[in-house]
Amino acid sequence: MKNLIRYILIFTLSFAVIYPATSQTRNTTQMTQQQKQREAERQKREKERQKQQAARQKQQQKAAAERLKQQQKAQAEREKQAAEREKQQQKAAEDKAKQEAEAIKQQERKAAEAEKQKARQAAEDEKKYAPKKQSDAIHYINLSGRAGYAAMFDNLGNYGNKFAPADTYYPLMDKSLTGGPGAGLQLSYELAYHAFRFETGIGFDWLNSRSNYSYAMSRELETYPQTYTYMTDDLREVRNLGLVSIPVMFGAQFSRYYFMLGARVGYGIFGTFKQQGRYDVTVHDKDLLTPYGKGIIDNPAPESKKLTLRQPDVRLAAEFGIDLDEWLQAEPQKGRKQPKPGQRYPFGREYIHYKLSLFADYGILNSNGMSGMNPLQFADNSKWEPTSANTVLAIDNGSKLNNLFVGAKFTVQFEIPGKRPTLPPVRPTYLDIKIVDAGTGEPIPATVVVTNIDKNKTSQPREVRNGQMHRSIAKGDWKVDVSAKDYFTESQNVTVEQPGQNQSITIQLRHVPYFRLRVTDAETGKPLPANAQIVRRGEKEAAYTVATDSVTGSARSILDNNNQYTLHIDLMGYDSYEADIASVSDSMNVQMRPVKKGEVFVMKNLFFATNKTRILKASEESLEQMYGFLSRNPQIRVKIIGHTDNVGSDAANQKLSEGRAEAVRQDLIDRGIDPSRLEAEGRGESQPIDTNDTEEGRQNNRRVEAEIL
Repeated sequence: MKNLIRYILIFTLSFAVIYPATSQTRNTTQMTQQQKQREAERQKREKERQKQQAARQKQQQKAAAERLKQQQKAQAEREKQAAEREKQQQKAAEDKAKQEAEAIKQQERKAAEAEKQKARQAAEDEKKYAPKKQSDAIHYINLSGRAGYAAMFDNLGNYGNKFAPADTYYPLMDKSLTGGPGAGLQLSYELAYHAFRFETGIGFDWLNSRSNYSYAMSRELETYPQTYTYMTDDLREVRNLGLVSIPVMFGAQFSRYYFMLGARVGYGIFGTFKQQGRYDVTVHDKDLLTPYGKGIIDNPAPESKKLTLRQPDVRLAAEFGIDLDEWLQAEPQKGRKQPKPGQRYPFGREYIHYKLSLFADYGILNSNGMSGMNPLQFADNSKWEPTSANTVLAIDNGSKLNNLFVGAKFTVQFEIPGKRPTLPPVRPTYLDIKIVDAGTGEPIPATVVVTNIDKNKTSQPREVRNGQMHRSIAKGDWKVDVSAKDYFTESQNVTVEQPGQNQSITIQLRHVPYFRLRVTDAETGKPLPANAQIVRRGEKEAAYTVATDSVTGSARSILDNNNQYTLHIDLMGYDSYEADIASVSDSMNVQMRPVKKGEVFVMKNLFFATNKTRILKASEESLEQMYGFLSRNPQIRVKIIGHTDNVGSDAANQKLSEGRAEAVRQDLIDRGIDPSRLEAEGRGESQPIDTNDTEEGRQNNRRVEAEIL
């Protein structure tokens, strides 16, 4: 067993020694073959690499040669392009020089053309705006309406009748003239030769006039020796007169005003009269000592009757008026071609003119054609009742009637177009206004009013939103007023010496500084309504009064920047406050300290009738302040104390002071204050606060105080 193990071990060891040697030999042989194969492959790869490297070198050389060729070609191209650019630049420079030279020539030509155009425009303007001679004569057809007051004057009154039959006599006669309305219509021709005016035509006037008469007439009957007296004191006679007349008027016109003087020669186409009134008839019987009344009868002919007129009628006439074309005449029609010399102008609305005048016509010839007739007519001499009546103008051969007509006249003129040239237009002049803030220079919206100082004519206010305004103005002196919210108003004058001289102005507005005030209760902080007085330092009277409201206790005011001020506040129920205002743009917060129990203050601005207890209306503010104080403080009780000066007796002053205190107490009760909160006491002249030797001191002693209880 041991041998077996030994043989196995020997075999194993032998195998371990022999097999590695054989394997190594075999491996060495294999390695040699592989190396040769690898070397062959390596050499093959090396040859391939060298071949490829040679091909690459050849290709690189070819590419380098191509690049050189391309570079040379590019260089040549660049040189060519540079030469071309240089040529183009040279050409561009030459072209630019030519263009600049041409531009200079063009500018010179434009400047020369502008100068020629300017000269032509100046010549055209000179021709257009040059004064042209107006035609020597202008012809108008006028249509006029007249209305006003008419009166018919007669010479009856305050004397007896010159024509008196044996059975008739007329004692004293009185009259009064009332007059009446008048109206007229006239068609006329008017000639204008420079300032001279002539007018004639035909017109119709209707005149109405009333006169009142009182007189007495007597007559005897044939049947019985009795004298009947007919007396009236309320006879009213209304006359109507229609006249056709030819006016012949001469006058002149200066600027827009004109006058005419002349006469109207007319013919009365109708005349009527109408009477109203009553007669008191008395009878004088020779067998009776005293006359007796027969009764009162109405005028026997109240209907209208015809007047007999004396022809012709001549009236002196005067007229003064104004040409309304400046306001009423229409503008010339746009687009209308100007006629050539010698051609007629086409008719248009611009040839219609308007005039308004005052006139007066007075008849210098007698218009009455009735005379020698009794005012009352009877059937025969045996009847005492009148059957008809005549105009009062008929009772005297010498009765005259002169007519007056005054009033207003409106005329529409139709100008007859002719060969005359129109007046040249006025060269326009424009005013440019710029409104800016004086501090920032920024435009601000404002209201502009332009006034023509020469004519004292002010334009309507114009709102300028963008701070700029452009408007036409005429020759003369002008004033421009500019106002804006929260800015001081500024004015500037402008003078236009010649038409066409445009003006430009800049108006700087200074911002208004506001003084602001707030008044509150020092303890509660609640806002208080108060009237604060702002007094200029060194003066006594208040320059401004600022009222704070009850909601915020605030107010603001604009103060003059050229003064220094002191603030005074006297509020009932509070101590007085006084302090200097640092600047007009200061903001002050004033805290008023309420009065305490036992404090006494004077009710200022409380006025009574002299030596009376009646409170004057001027005391309303003081009483309302006291009422407001008591309403705001319902827990406070007050004693009203009256004081007087030493004028008068002690007893009278004591009674007056008690009455005034009680009057104030009653007024507060009437306003709604509980009577239990109010007491009244009079102390007469016992407690003066100033001297009684001067009026001012006595005025201070005459006071009413309120004491907090």
